[in-house]
Amino acid sequence: MLGELPGEVASLDTPAILTVRRVVDDYLARSLILWRDVRSQQGPDRRGGDAGPRELTDDEAVRASSTGANGEVIAVSGEAGTGKTHLLNTLIHRLRHPPPGAAIPRKIISLSAQASDFGTLYRASFITRFHLDELKDVALGYYADVVAEQLRIDFPHLAGQAAALERRDPGLDPRVLARQAGLAARVPRQLQERLWQVTGNKQFGTAFALLADVQLALAVMDWLASGAPPDARLQEQGITGALASNAQMLDCMGALTSLYGRQGLHFALVIDDIEKLLGRPDPLLPDMTNTADTLKSFHKLLRTFVESGGLLVLGGLPEYLDQLPEDAKSRIRTRISPSPLDGAQIAEYVRLRQGGVLEPFEQSACDAIHRLTGGSPRQVVRLCYRSFQLTVPPARVDAPAVHTAARQENLGYVVPLDDLLSNVSEILNGRGWMAETSYPLLPERERPDFWIPMPPGQDRAGCAIVVSSPLVQADEAEPLIRRVQAIRRDSPKRRVVVVTGFLSEEIRPSLTQACGAPPIVYLADRFHDVLTARLDDLNREVIGHRAGPAASDNDIAMMHDSMERIRRQVTASHDHLLNLQSQVEQIRQQADRQLQAIRRDLTRPPPGPAGAAAEPERPGRDLPDAVARPFTLALESLAAIDEVDAYIGRSFDLSRDDAATAGAMLSYRLRRYEVFEAIGVSIVLRRLVTSFEESVAGWFAGVRSRPGPTAEDRARLDRLCEAFDASYDAVPLSALSQLGSLSEDAVPGLSGSVAQVAIVDSLDGLSGHVRSTVLRAAEDADGGSGPPLGPAPV
Repeated sequence: MLGELPGEVASLDTPAILTVRRVVDDYLARSLILWRDVRSQQGPDRRGGDAGPRELTDDEAVRASSTGANGEVIAVSGEAGTGKTHLLNTLIHRLRHPPPGAAIPRKIISLSAQASDFGTLYRASFITRFHLDELKDVALGYYADVVAEQLRIDFPHLAGQAAALERRDPGLDPRVLARQAGLAARVPRQLQERLWQVTGNKQFGTAFALLADVQLALAVMDWLASGAPPDARLQEQGITGALASNAQMLDCMGALTSLYGRQGLHFALVIDDIEKLLGRPDPLLPDMTNTADTLKSFHKLLRTFVESGGLLVLGGLPEYLDQLPEDAKSRIRTRISPSPLDGAQIAEYVRLRQGGVLEPFEQSACDAIHRLTGGSPRQVVRLCYRSFQLTVPPARVDAPAVHTAARQENLGYVVPLDDLLSNVSEILNGRGWMAETSYPLLPERERPDFWIPMPPGQDRAGCAIVVSSPLVQADEAEPLIRRVQAIRRDSPKRRVVVVTGFLSEEIRPSLTQACGAPPIVYLADRFHDVLTARLDDLNREVIGHRAGPAASDNDIAMMHDSMERIRRQVTASHDHLLNLQSQVEQIRQQADRQLQAIRRDLTRPPPGPAGAAAEPERPGRDLPDAVARPFTLALESLAAIDEVDAYIGRSFDLSRDDAATAGAMLSYRLRRYEVFEAIGVSIVLRRLVTSFEESVAGWFAGVRSRPGPTAEDRARLDRLCEAFDASYDAVPLSALSQLGSLSEDAVPGLSGSVAQVAIVDSLDGLSGHVRSTVLRAAEDADGGSGPPLGPAPV
């Protein structure tokens, strides 16, 4: 999840981290060339002759607005859990906190591509990060340059004021000077022509020029944000088209990049999960998203960043680089992948999280974690945390303890086998695959968990899915490898996909060789996409591509199978919608009952002290400070959303000068359902934390009167922690990336990129930290001893 790194996040100086810092520092050290400094070298009319302004071709647009290739395009790629997002967050942190003497970017935008196309990303996340006053200031910089040039030509004795305008003297308003010098009628037209050249686009140049007009600025912002047809006033100025296509919105992103860069302002855009925007089409459906025009505009965007002095960072899975056209790849100057951690670095990480102390971990545990995870940071962190949670002092965390933690299903780290089988079955049904369960393959008589004949009607070709329990040590994989080999024996058109909840990296190579493809390790947020993409790839590989003008009987059979799969998908979707409709109706009825109960309570308020306002008390008020503190931090991280109230209030406070502007900005931001999704997720998380705190407080009250918690008490506490983990894992945290869609400028404390990281950082591992501290508090209350209270390595 993108956002600036909180100060308490432990970070190791891996080679990839050092590369990120070096590349960012190199970029910020570059002085961007101002547009006014290169105009005299380009001639009076760079658009060719006296034909007047016209729409430029893509190549002309980039060349026309170029002030030198000072920009940078960086590709950060890595598999899920390898530390890609941490690299991106480190990069964002470095941009916001550069070394002394380096330039500070005027604009930094970080986005997670939750949408499936560039247009949705633009409307929902990108354009909402721009405030009217901010864009107006940048446009006025160009206005000041135009006025300064005219002052030097028409009024040489005012050269001093012209120089002050070019220095951006805050005491001088270029619009006032233009009126005083009689230039007010000429400058707007000259400003439009200037910005046509800067952006290489007539409509965007005109729109940005009109930001200097108080009467039209809000109309321009509404056109940029909504993409709807412009109102009559803008049409009179030559802005006639709606921003309707992905290509047009990519062009607008490039125009904004040029707007900043030509003023010498560093502009940085970071997009994570870029593969979702470039994504492959469904093999059964045509690709209706990324047309040739869209990919052409995307390539132009990369060129614009390089030529205008911007910084574009694209983060995603490794395969996204293969999805890029060759001409777009050529614009990527730097490629960075996360560095895996070795045993020594894992030990260093544990020390960082525990205040410089390795205990109760042993180095052998760190080495075992490295062998099991391959140094993948997310897996390292989770296995450190689970190993710590399972070990009861005075026992130490050693290699056997790590192996035990890797096999545990009841802690939410590894999915139970039955749940895995159920998930696979749901995915296959939803995608329309006709999968047989425990189908006996002849002549081997081996029974995979699922068998998908490709094409239908045979058992000699197809895909077998085998679901395995956790694979921690090499000897545990030997029966599975023999089973896979039996399935594939003497059947060259037969493939095997192994799905497991945990896989030691030591086992992965031999299992991959036996299957002919890498096994799939279950990750809740990606499992559906990974499994369906693998099956689609294998289907194409097994059936093959037939060339030729005429369709054979097999080709027709394949087409029939594809259509049948679509029919089954539609049926499954319809059944799912009916079930969802039933659930929504149940929720509505429950909400109605709760509303009626609230109304009854409001008509009969409970008695309280006279004149005293009864404030709600925290459910965990009776918890010791050490136990209550992680709950407090979690709720404080969620409190940023409370500022939405203040933001809405501003638009109705007529005593404020910016009430009208705040109201207009609020209106187009709240058009997007993603904002409400983010608010809803935040509210659910707050309720989840308070309920967990209330349950822990009840548990603590019940055990502190006894001589220490019993084994049954510990089991009950584990169940509470497991319930929180299960609910927390089900919350769509990706929606929090839309917190920034409200405003990074207008809402104090509500920077979406920072808020989402703070929320996740405070809630990840909350149950484990609470468990250790409350057990210690319960034992201390009885005079006993317990586990150390140092922060768990989460």
